[in-house]
Amino acid sequence: MTQARPKIGLALGSGGARGWAHIGVLRALRELGIWPDIVTGSSIGAMVGAFVAADAFDKLERELATMTRTRMARFFIEAHLPRRGLFSGQAVTRWLEQPDLLGVLDFSQLAKPFAVMATDLRSGQAVVLREGNVAHAIRASISIPGLFDPVLHEGVVLIDGGFSDPVPVVAARALGADFVIGVDINGDPEDAPFVQHPSLIATLLQTSRFMERTIGRLTLAQAPADYLLRPKTGAIQTLNFAGGRNLIAVGEATVHEAKTSLQKALDHVLHS
Repeated sequence: MTQARPKIGLALGSGGARGWAHIGVLRALRELGIWPDIVTGSSIGAMVGAFVAADAFDKLERELATMTRTRMARFFIEAHLPRRGLFSGQAVTRWLEQPDLLGVLDFSQLAKPFAVMATDLRSGQAVVLREGNVAHAIRASISIPGLFDPVLHEGVVLIDGGFSDPVPVVAARALGADFVIGVDINGDPEDAPFVQHPSLIATLLQTSRFMERTIGRLTLAQAPADYLLRPKTGAIQTLNFAGGRNLIAVGEATVHEAKTSLQKALDHVLHS
């Protein structure tokens, strides 16, 4: 009797503009012939992961190749009253649902099992989103408090998934992954440029980053990935999407440096 090939899970972490590193990681994994059967993501990791789960990663690559500062800014420039966050996040949803990107897509239509992480604002518990509209789930997962409006989902107010499970390894295992590759892109906040009189937004984002780093360390200690990739993303602030483009190369380099040990770990699972 032929033994089924172990399923590879990919848990893509939160981190805003540092999510550019996910693109590089995925490109390098693809070059090595390592591609996930199962995908989970938190915040920006959910956004990138959705394209992988939809077999549309090439669409995301093409879109990002032509992404300008002006187009990036449109995600944050919108008429929005009353305010529960600086931005409603509707521009992000509209972008994701463009026909040449994800389109209006339900989880049941995805090519691979996929889970999106969000956080219950009342309890602080992680919420796993696996049903309904994919873009709406992503919108909940990226709801950084103070920046984007929280999302009401089935009577629960949801905020950014990074506040409960920044690198969702447990969710990947729950979907059936035998070997989980985690990608932690939070980096070291102390590596980023700092000013003595930060703005309100800068203060909120830096505080959020500290929290996500601490929560990530705790959750990964409790439920470690089989292999953890940590691209050196610390110098990039959460909203520096223009500067973050350089992290594609950093993500690629991280995988190439880990090539031997990653392949060895995978081979052990494949032949055990």
